[in-house]
Amino acid sequence: MDVEYLGPTVSAMWLTVAILAGGFARTRNRSALAWFVLTVFLGPIAAFLLVVWPSADPVPAPAPRVAGPPTARPSDE
Repeated sequence: MDVEYLGPTVSAMWLTVAILAGGFARTRNRSALAWFVLTVFLGPIAAFLLVVWPSADPVPAPAPRVAGPPTARPSDE
């Protein structure tokens, strides 16, 4: 491999690892964008931390609001 192709090849692999880390972060209930940016700067170290650290606790979804008939209030008469 020529040395002139080494820079673009390493950059492409680095970016690919960052994209994969962002996608994997979403499956572990973590911010995909934050882990993508972290992996761009730290590279495989951040991807390794993402794999080793436990998943984040899922955030419970809010209870659905049930629309029912309006309740009648007693009059003050």
